[in-house]
Amino acid sequence: MKIAHVMRRLSFDDWGGTEQVVWNLAKSQVKAGHEVRIFATTALYRPAEPANAPSSSCGSRSASSEVREGIEILRFPPIYPWWPMPRRLVAELDRKGGNPFVPGLGGALCEWRPDIIHCHAMARIAELCLRTSRKIGAKSVISLHGGGANVPTAEAKSLKAPTRGLFPWGKLVDYAMRWTRRIPEDADGIVCVGEDEYLRYKDRHPHVLFLPNGVDTDLFERREKRNAKSGTSVLCVARIDRQKNQLMLVEWLARHPEATLRLVGPVTQPDYRAELESRAKELGVMGRLAIVGALKPGSPELLDEYGKADVFVLPSRHEPFGIVVLEAWAAGVPVLASHVGGLGRLCAAHPDAALTFSCDVPATLDAAFDRLLESGELRKQLISAGHRAAQEYDWGTLTERLSTFCATL
Repeated sequence: MKIAHVMRRLSFDDWGGTEQVVWNLAKSQVKAGHEVRIFATTALYRPAEPANAPSSSCGSRSASSEVREGIEILRFPPIYPWWPMPRRLVAELDRKGGNPFVPGLGGALCEWRPDIIHCHAMARIAELCLRTSRKIGAKSVISLHGGGANVPTAEAKSLKAPTRGLFPWGKLVDYAMRWTRRIPEDADGIVCVGEDEYLRYKDRHPHVLFLPNGVDTDLFERREKRNAKSGTSVLCVARIDRQKNQLMLVEWLARHPEATLRLVGPVTQPDYRAELESRAKELGVMGRLAIVGALKPGSPELLDEYGKADVFVLPSRHEPFGIVVLEAWAAGVPVLASHVGGLGRLCAAHPDAALTFSCDVPATLDAAFDRLLESGELRKQLISAGHRAAQEYDWGTLTERLSTFCATL
């Protein structure tokens, strides 16, 4: 079977949950005997060699191509449809949002003619995938990754803030092209990472699959464990973004002078990083805070971060699932997580594997830490139960479920 994964961006230097899902699904599908290509924009893409040649296999002069682990990745320059569009704003939209037009993408999909077009984006990219699938007779699948069923109003407004006050010329193009399909309802199949979205669509569409994120359990089990020399080393792996709520951990750090905090993840909201650093300076904890930045998935550097950690904490304000919790479980690190959305349900499904707290109540985070640090037995229980839980989400198992689902469309 020929499978095209389509996404807004795929950069191995700026990594997030969606990228990790798509990449691991693609590798597992190739291992299962399928022919797979990934189609994305050039957002945040920095080629290893400036002379990265245009792809000869897709026929588009605008596309660049690279091959990693036997998987071809085609990227097309995005066009953000607002005016004016300064370079600073382009960089900001590359990181998060943007709803671009992607010239050349539809033509490349038509030329390759996949059996399944699996889209991991919404809005204009999803519309293009739907139209293309109808044109070439492919099945269309849309994955919902972003927790759209429970994004707080304030955060939804913040996503639109960069383009507020600009002229939205893209809407005129949408109207002229009659882009009016319902997304994701008009897709042949809907895959939901978060249970909230699954509950929203399961009675509104005949083919809906709840497919949580996965983990390469063998990879994380092989990481080297390095005990901290002194104090408590706290790790959070998440993009630097208000959704992830790292400010709660910075303020917790001020109440625990024996602890250190390491934040690993790409910066998708630079103003939020500035806010974190400003607050850390104000509280006098900058010396115990490290903002590491993005680390490549499965890299020795990422595994080393898990190996050095005494506790893993994810304080998100909303979360469709929480793939990094699976990594911490597989790596043998005790987990504390906010009880929100799909993340809360993940932890509730494995109650012996995580301690939960409220993302808005600092006292509940303190209480969870106190319980963990005061009981060696509880720590052992969390590590053991987390290891068992991680086995249920191995990528091989999840890929088999997706293949079965696609065969029914």
